[in-house]
Amino acid sequence: MKLRFRRNSLRLRVNRREAENLSTGLPLTEYVHFPGDTQFAYVLESGPAPEPQVEFKAGVVRVAIPLTHIQSWAKTDAIGMYFDLPANGSSLRVAVEKDLECVDGSPTERDPEAYPRSGNNCE
Repeated sequence: MKLRFRRNSLRLRVNRREAENLSTGLPLTEYVHFPGDTQFAYVLESGPAPEPQVEFKAGVVRVAIPLTHIQSWAKTDAIGMYFDLPANGSSLRVAVEKDLECVDGSPTERDPEAYPRSGNNCE
């Protein structure tokens, strides 16, 4: 799973295996370890609320999406699920997308579990 921040938005990208696990109710978690014995984590999971939710607490970004939304998305050709959440008088734009294969990047950037694509971009 990949995470990208830009302005007041975040985007998570998942490969085929991760989307399949997510659609069965399994959470996805990634860690970034920093010097000084600290870490940052991000979690994508199904949640019990009827609407998507995002929180940031104790160094963890947690995105929870209703399981029915995840299952519907995983079965279709739709690339992403997109939503906006109120955030301190602003709006947080959240995207959860299928990670498309990188066809022109180095071998270390290629994920064999990525979704096939027809273009040649490696974002």
